[in-house]
Amino acid sequence: MKKISFIFFLALSTFSFAQKKEKILFVGNSFTFYYNIPSTVEQMALSRGLHWDISQSTAGGATLKEHWLGEKGLKTKKLLSKKRFSRVIFQDHSNYPLTAIDTTAKYLEKLQSIAKRSNTKYIYSTWVYPGISGFDPLDKNRSKAIENALKNNISGSKEYLIPVGRAFDAFNSQFPRSNLLTDDNKHTNSNGSYLAACVIFSKLSGQSSKGLPRRKEGVDKKGKKIFYFIVQQSIAEKCQKVADEIVFGKVPKG
Repeated sequence: MKKISFIFFLALSTFSFAQKKEKILFVGNSFTFYYNIPSTVEQMALSRGLHWDISQSTAGGATLKEHWLGEKGLKTKKLLSKKRFSRVIFQDHSNYPLTAIDTTAKYLEKLQSIAKRSNTKYIYSTWVYPGISGFDPLDKNRSKAIENALKNNISGSKEYLIPVGRAFDAFNSQFPRSNLLTDDNKHTNSNGSYLAACVIFSKLSGQSSKGLPRRKEGVDKKGKKIFYFIVQQSIAEKCQKVADEIVFGKVPKG
């Protein structure tokens, strides 16, 4: 009987651990929150049985310096110092890795220093869009400039860098007729946000994005239907293919 009780307790403990939510925080700006990227990642994880409780501290155009200073109504410092997050994803203003990498490094270090209770801290590497001067719009690998600036100037960024920008370059090269940006040629449309979410999901989970849902619906607090994200099936498959290539170096089998 004791042996049976122990096995039951072990199984119950394993189940409870599996059901425990992992708290994740996204720190950034519109390149993080457009088309609800954090909730899209959360729903992708849920579809795989992963219980990720994702929060965000974001504001349009925000820099990591503004997050640190509490400008634009941001409460990032309070969140990082008061709450325990197993993972934190930091994203600076899109121009800063190219024009003010020292500022990015300085305030990233400051924010990371008060998030010591977090297990893993990631850096979200964004894309070079047409409006950024000094880059050839025909260069198929232009977003590597942002990624290289982060890798070369920020300690530990190579392992925990999330290469969304490189995925955008690869997608644009392979599928030039499928647009990832809105009419401003800067922010992500639903396709681009889905691709970013696939890359983030795979980087955090270590799982292929192949087979993730292309749409997810739910209900709001009033019980009314809402859609977290919707993309065409062909777009979802293209995004999953590119995300796997970028995160894993090749498309995983199965």
